[in-house]
Amino acid sequence: MNTTKDIKINFSTLIQRMWKNEQNGSQTDKPFFLIEEIISFIIKLYKIKKFYDLKNNKFCFLELSNVDFKDEIITIITGMFKSARNEFRPNLINKKNGNERKNPKEITEGDIEKTHFVIKLDKNTNEVYLFLEYNFHGINTNDVVNYLQYFTNQYLASINMPRNFSVKHLIIPRNNFLTELEKLARTKLAEVYFDRQLLGSKALNFSNRFISLKKDIKLTATASSHKESITDVVIDLFNAFNNGKNDITKVRVYGNDLDDNEVVLDTSFMSKVEFLNIDINPETGELNTTQIFSGLKKIANSF
Repeated sequence: MNTTKDIKINFSTLIQRMWKNEQNGSQTDKPFFLIEEIISFIIKLYKIKKFYDLKNNKFCFLELSNVDFKDEIITIITGMFKSARNEFRPNLINKKNGNERKNPKEITEGDIEKTHFVIKLDKNTNEVYLFLEYNFHGINTNDVVNYLQYFTNQYLASINMPRNFSVKHLIIPRNNFLTELEKLARTKLAEVYFDRQLLGSKALNFSNRFISLKKDIKLTATASSHKESITDVVIDLFNAFNNGKNDITKVRVYGNDLDDNEVVLDTSFMSKVEFLNIDINPETGELNTTQIFSGLKKIANSF
């Protein structure tokens, strides 16, 4: 057996999608800062109360979670999900000699798969980032979000608060910006950030009263209809950003990929896909949890 394994890390940002007050009302997304309270609520439950059914006779639950760092701006939460497939108990076969034997586990038992994560709540960028270990046999980002939605509903009911939002995630691709842009089936919204010094430039000639503004000013461009795409506009904006001869500090794009997953592209996020090289336990074949958490926190701190 190999002594180490490279594991991929999936990047997302978690949001609350507020329900519309009327059919033609505008869609509003907010960072899912409530997640810290939701996780605290889940951890206090009895283990069996944390269970959540997945597809194909699988279930998962939040096994552990800790707040590793917290100040007025940044909160770092580490955690691990466990999942298993039950209702499946075939015979076991020995690779060395081909011998078979009955599986000793019960039909309601399954092999535990661990999926590690780090969540970063960043009030400076107004983002809630999810850094999730990719484990083919474990759980994926959709499973995590569905799990959080289920227990968010329970939490709100427990404090007699009405539910007026859905928990969603936006995928954060990490490759070349234009490459990822070309993969989108539709680009629906673009945000262009300008340095506030633009207000005092010859172009706008505003006074110094705007000195109290935040560093960046945001300009939003949206598609004229639900089916329209503004990809060509975004390419022009990115090229303007990339030439470095203007006041654009960042370009951020919202769209959908070919599978209709929601994606956010941000010039401040783009880099090569992150992998972690982790030791494997020779007795169980499991990855070293301490190393995974350490690697995930390094990624989160550099984001």
